[in-house]
Amino acid sequence: MEHFSAKGFTPGQAKIKLVLDDKRIAAACVGRGDITHLKQNVAAVLDKTELTQLDREVFKNYAAQTCSGYCAGCANICDSVAADIPVSDVMRYLMYYNSFGDTQTARQLFAEIPQQIRDKMLTVDYAAAESRCPQRLPIARFVNQAVRTLA
Repeated sequence: MEHFSAKGFTPGQAKIKLVLDDKRIAAACVGRGDITHLKQNVAAVLDKTELTQLDREVFKNYAAQTCSGYCAGCANICDSVAADIPVSDVMRYLMYYNSFGDTQTARQLFAEIPQQIRDKMLTVDYAAAESRCPQRLPIARFVNQAVRTLA
């Protein structure tokens, strides 16, 4: 992401610019986080800098290198093979915790999962979900991390 830092954009601003550069997308939610993040994101939206083909290629390479580190939110896959564990929700809460630094929201939402489900999380075999995950995420490891850090 140094490529975009050199252009004066934070990684988040660069991502917003790329998303909004896609003519198939009409709007993007830019309000995640605190007021500082919101101001940075709005600044990226208002900035008239056009992305170059090189910018798009840098992003494509970045996405290929990092796609195995995030959940794409395809709950229909992992939630259907992991019994009654809300795997996609747990993965989202970990994203709040790890990527956004929003530990309070992550812990609050995790605590809303019924205790009997949370107790069961470490006993489920996630192999089927992991084998069907398009990102090839180590779901069992992530659920274990969530139980340890969000509880």
